[in-house]
Amino acid sequence: MEDKSAKQHKVILTDRELLDVSGIINVERFTDDNVVLETEQGMLDIKGEKMHMKQLNLDGGMIIVEGLIKSMTYSEGISTKDKGRGFLRNIFK
Repeated sequence: MEDKSAKQHKVILTDRELLDVSGIINVERFTDDNVVLETEQGMLDIKGEKMHMKQLNLDGGMIIVEGLIKSMTYSEGISTKDKGRGFLRNIFK
């Protein structure tokens, strides 16, 4: 059931103000009120206020976000980047 070749994915939220996430593959979107991350466990949509990136290391697969975290939601599926590629391929066939 557990794939040892995949990186470990961990989410640590401290006082709803400091979010430390590991197992990041890509940052799809980052604004003051919405962050979308592609993780080892699916897409992670983070909603909040006045969020900013304290630290980002894509090679190490980690991000630290500061701000008021209101919600975090996982969804299965492919990244928006991959969706766009499939859509464009279908148009230009």
